[in-house]
Amino acid sequence: MDKVRCAGGIVLGDRGTLALIRTHRGKGWTFPKGHVEEGENDEEAARREIEEETGLKDLELIDDLGEYERYRIGANGTDDDTSELKVIHLYLFAAKPHAELVPSMEVAEAEWVALPRIITTLTHPKDKAWFTTVFERIRHAIQRD
Repeated sequence: MDKVRCAGGIVLGDRGTLALIRTHRGKGWTFPKGHVEEGENDEEAARREIEEETGLKDLELIDDLGEYERYRIGANGTDDDTSELKVIHLYLFAAKPHAELVPSMEVAEAEWVALPRIITTLTHPKDKAWFTTVFERIRHAIQRD
């Protein structure tokens, strides 16, 4: 099993929405993120991966949300692919007003999802569990907007 470092973000859109992506590997909905490349710090990797997967750039950094571990998402979106253990570092960013998601060939889909629907849209149990630990920080950031 490989252990890899990943970085990405929770990106705030208009009217309390967050950017989610659906992977090509299956039915898994998650936050945009990917492997940290040599010579990058986590924030640089997060910005690059978000742009590669959603087309979003010029993001405003709001907060460092910390990290958690989980296996790669399996084919059905809820199971684990134990070939890769990810250490995932996520940041909270804000997109420019009226930003459009332009999914790349790396992902099957990208969508703005309303905050109340995030927990039911995320498919991996560890993503859901981690999200509940930062929910209030995200809700507070949306209310300030």
